[in-house]
Amino acid sequence: MRRRRFGFILLEAMIATTIFAMAVLALGQTVEAGMMAAISQKEDARAQRALSNRLMELEAGAVAYANSSASGDKLEGEFEGMRVRQTVLPLKLTDAKGQLIEGLISVNVEVLWENRGQERVKSVTFYAYPQGTAAQ
Repeated sequence: MRRRRFGFILLEAMIATTIFAMAVLALGQTVEAGMMAAISQKEDARAQRALSNRLMELEAGAVAYANSSASGDKLEGEFEGMRVRQTVLPLKLTDAKGQLIEGLISVNVEVLWENRGQERVKSVTFYAYPQGTAAQ
């Protein structure tokens, strides 16, 4: 005579619980990764705004075309925790006649910040011909 089985046996219940726990852990890791990506995207957007602000300040003449300190200048307000570093190099370019073009500079602006213990950098490099540097 055969016996009828009612319900789960202990082994089946343990396997089902293990599979469920693994699924919950995987879901938790996915949610965490999504949250970290969102935070990183916000930080990148904030750094982009800081770069844009610095470029406008340079264009308006509110900030000089000069090298900043090696560690960068601390930003305040919305950009708390970020630093901006600016590097200016004179360009040695010649025109079609071989004459040196005076006054052109290369400007590299970097925004630096820390995210989860790692230093992040967003930068832009452009060329400028600041007012008052025209060759006589």
